[in-house]
Parts: sequence; C-alpha cells; structure tokens
Amino acid sequence: MSQVKYDLQVLYVYKLYYFFSIFIFFILTGLFLWWRFGPLLGVCSLLIGFCIAYLLMMRKRSFPPPDKKSTAQKMAKEITQGSTPLAISHFASQLYFYFRETRQAIALLEKYQNTNDPLLCATLADLLLREDRPKHALNIIQKNPNFYKEPLLLIIHGHILQHMNKWQEAIDIYEQSLDLAQKTGFPHNGTDKLTQFLLSLSYTATLHHSLGDCYVVVRDYPKANKHYILGNIRFFDISLWRKLKSPVTYVA
Repeated sequence: MSQVKYDLQVLYVYKLYYFFSIFIFFILTGLFLWWRFGPLLGVCSLLIGFCIAYLLMMRKRSFPPPDKKSTAQKMAKEITQGSTPLAISHFASQLYFYFRETRQAIALLEKYQNTNDPLLCATLADLLLREDRPKHALNIIQKNPNFYKEPLLLIIHGHILQHMNKWQEAIDIYEQSLDLAQKTGFPHNGTDKLTQFLLSLSYTATLHHSLGDCYVVVRDYPKANKHYILGNIRFFDISLWRKLKSPVTYVA
C-alpha cells in the first residue's frame, strides 16, 4: 500500500510513539543489566538506547497507513453505533486519506455540515483547501457559529488566508487561535488522553511556526524568530525544528 502524507501534527505523534516503542525495549534491557551486572552497565544501556531510539525517530519520515480491510470494518462499526459528528469526521478523513475517495469524503461532510460541529467543519474546510478550493473552505469556516470560539477552526482559517497570501490577516487569526487554545484547548477528536495531549502540543507548535512564516513575509524578523523558537521547544524531535534564514527574500 502506498504511503500516506500525514499532516505534521499527526506525523509528530506517530514519531513519538515510534520512539517510545523502541526505547521501551532498551528500558527493559537496562533494568535487566542493572539487576544482573550493576547500575553502571544498566545506565549505559539506557543512554545508548535513548540515543539509538532518538536517531531512528529523527530519520523516520513516513508511516504505512492502516490495512484497508480492518480500516473499513472499523469505519462501519463507528457509523452503525451512531452517526455522531466525531464518527463522521473520522469516516470522511479515512475515505480521503486512505481510500482516496475525495468526492465521497467531501459529500459526506457537507451532508452533516448543519450540525456546526467544530471538528467536522474544520475537517471539511481542510479537505476543501487541499483540493484548492480556498473560497469554499473560507465560506464553511465563516458560516460556523462557533467560528470565534474554536481554536481549530481558526487554525484552518489561518491556513486559508496564508494560501490566499493574506499574511497580516492570517497573523491576526493565528494569534486569536493561540489565545483561545490556552483558555479552552483544542476540540477532542476521540483519541485517548495522551494522544490528545500530544496532538494539542503539536498543533500549538505548528501554530507558532505558521506565525513565524507569516512574520517572515511581512519582514518582522524578531517576531518570526520568537515564534520559531516557541514552536521548536514544543517539538521533542529536533528534525522538525524551524529557524529564521536571513536575509530572506519572499515573493508573494
């Protein structure tokens, strides 16, 4: 099966779990060596294992998608249990990313758009933007009554404005999203608490990086550098860090 190009937020979570899955082996090995041969060998094993796991995580750039058959079964189970906005959003995302059914994914989300669920509307607007339909995506976001109350909707709005080269407007929207995220957090997408926490951390990091990109375009380099740093400190994986490249020449 072909690889899926995951969003940075999702890729980061995958990379972290990949790191944990490798490092836990070395933790168990280190504990055994500590018990059998003493603390020095155990600590050395842990340090070596951490370095190996970290380097492998940095080099990991792609992950295979779930098996189509098992994904389809899970999708069917979620839908039969109840057509909640959360289930619909998951279903549409899987249709789009795993099964390449673009029209069906968008049509499904549009059918339930009147629920005004922030996750569902954000998913729909994101897919429309990916299909190079920014005006339609912007209309979806701005019609949602929760528009100014949900940081995820504001993030997608900012992405749309960036796509349309409206840099200062994008900056204003991203700043609002950051303020809201600190107060209310991001909408829960049905994952476990740890994954939700890691996704929220990743969303905040990419928000800062997006602000950095916008400030580069408007030539406010101190603020751009500040937001790159604020984004970087939220990424455990330094291969995802961003930095200001100066002098910068931007062509809109």
